[in-house]
Amino acid sequence: RVLLEIPSGYISSKYGYYRPMLAAMVITLVGNVLLVFIETPVQLVLVRAMKGIGGPLFFAIAMTFLVNLFDAEGRGTAMGIFQGIEFIGTIIGSGISGYTIDVLGFKGGFVVAVGLSVLALVLLVVPKSLRVAAVAEGTREPLKVREIFEALTNRNVMIMALATLAEFIMSMGLIMTVVPLYAQEGLGFSLTEIGFIMGARAIGFVIAMFTMGSISDRIGRKPVLLFGLVGTAIMSIVMSFMVSFYTIAVVICVIGFTSGAIWIIGPVLSSESVRPELRGAAIGAYRTFFDLGSLIGPILMTIVMDGYGVTACFYLASALLLLNLPTTMMIRRTNPEAGSGEVLH
Repeated sequence: RVLLEIPSGYISSKYGYYRPMLAAMVITLVGNVLLVFIETPVQLVLVRAMKGIGGPLFFAIAMTFLVNLFDAEGRGTAMGIFQGIEFIGTIIGSGISGYTIDVLGFKGGFVVAVGLSVLALVLLVVPKSLRVAAVAEGTREPLKVREIFEALTNRNVMIMALATLAEFIMSMGLIMTVVPLYAQEGLGFSLTEIGFIMGARAIGFVIAMFTMGSISDRIGRKPVLLFGLVGTAIMSIVMSFMVSFYTIAVVICVIGFTSGAIWIIGPVLSSESVRPELRGAAIGAYRTFFDLGSLIGPILMTIVMDGYGVTACFYLASALLLLNLPTTMMIRRTNPEAGSGEVLH
């Protein structure tokens, strides 16, 4: 996925939005069908790698399509709804996957995934209005290499990418890796309690998705991003002092909300900081750092935990977020030609 995020901008500029999204859905469907028949770990790895093409291809292009459908006054709200529904799907999938496997077995779980993939494909193909809009929006000239580099070297895009990297190191490294280990081995929480704690984060995150986007439409992207960085950094330190189930659940719910503010700003700010035809490349750059944080976070935080203890992980996560404050203050008003010159303050 890391290697495909940025090229997705070129793909959408050359082939439009609809055909790449359709191809991504078909790749995902074929991958899920193949999972039903795998017999060896090597086959599993190969199929998973193939499915790794479908995810970024669909979501990076879908985000670009979405930001081009709305003007600056409604773009944050639209992206919040999109990402909120996406995350709700993640919550539901995580919640029912274990039960599905217990009842149907692994192959049965893959069969269910095939059914969901077919449903997603139908939802993409059947609505004529979606096809027409996606085809109409994707009728520009293919990007040139120098234009892709123009997006990658844009100051706002790089500032947002680094903030996203820090947030994902915190989310995937601290919250999703270290906290469950600490809660189980250090505090003696049951797996059920840990599941509820992760669910509390999800609640805060979903609330942020459905509120902070519209707030950013009114007050600007930069204030919301600053709120997310400072709030998440503070709550990461606060969580290091919490030892009871209820206090940790409350704090991690707040972290879900504050980190959600960072998430919602990422694709919107990145796309608004460049010319409209470069939005796909800008979102691809943002999502590349999204993926890098997911890769680096668990490795970095487990190394720190083994060498310096759990508490050091909380302070490191906070420090990485706060390091982004000076650069975030340097965010400049976006290009009025991109349709959002009055949104950043």
